[in-house]
Amino acid sequence: MIGSLVSSPGILVLLSSAFWMLMIFDCVRNEPDRQTWIWILLFLNVAGALIYFFACWLPRSNVPVPNHFKRWTMRQSLWNAEAGVRNIGKAHQYVALGNVLTEIGDLEKAITAFQQALDKEPKNIHALWGLAYIEMQHKQFALAREHLAALVKLEPDYKCGEGSLLYGKALFELQDWESAKTHLEQDLKYWGHPEAAIMLASIQRQEGNTEKARDCLEGMLTKLRAAPIYHYRRHQQTLRKAEKMLRTL
Repeated sequence: MIGSLVSSPGILVLLSSAFWMLMIFDCVRNEPDRQTWIWILLFLNVAGALIYFFACWLPRSNVPVPNHFKRWTMRQSLWNAEAGVRNIGKAHQYVALGNVLTEIGDLEKAITAFQQALDKEPKNIHALWGLAYIEMQHKQFALAREHLAALVKLEPDYKCGEGSLLYGKALFELQDWESAKTHLEQDLKYWGHPEAAIMLASIQRQEGNTEKARDCLEGMLTKLRAAPIYHYRRHQQTLRKAEKMLRTL
């Protein structure tokens, strides 16, 4: 009986309409380029909602996508990157291949590709980032610190400060407290990463500076709550972690 209800045209229309309206609601609340997407949603209806779901909602939601699905959807990108390595074979092509391999979860081959890029161009910042990103995933923090130190020295503003934040995370995980504290203070000054505030407050609490830790967290929460809704929603987990830490200070 349930199967017949779900398969009935009326139920399908109702579910499609609800999905369409949900995507419109999400677009109005969270999408920076909402004016363009609203027109797409209105003109294409449910088809537009599906396009918005895969192009905007899914990447923003951080829902894990199975690697085999990524491999299928990125098959042409992988072929193109492999062809670029074979036909041209410069550092740029190896970085492109490493990026695709990282995206589909083939991390061992990605490491090889990024290392080959560095062999050809030792100061390639994108290869340094690719290696460090994977090393952090594998908890190889000492190797990541080495690559990230080179990266931030070459380009402190890499990926709008993401290189700086990852370097701070590597120092924090290695428990290099003094270096981590100095770097995280600079990161907060220039970039204001909420995650940097959490790590810095953790170090300050460990040192017994509970007042500084509280000020650090409260300042971060104030800025985060006043930020655009997309930025605020993106850091919900960090916000909850900060609030939990504040209750212990």
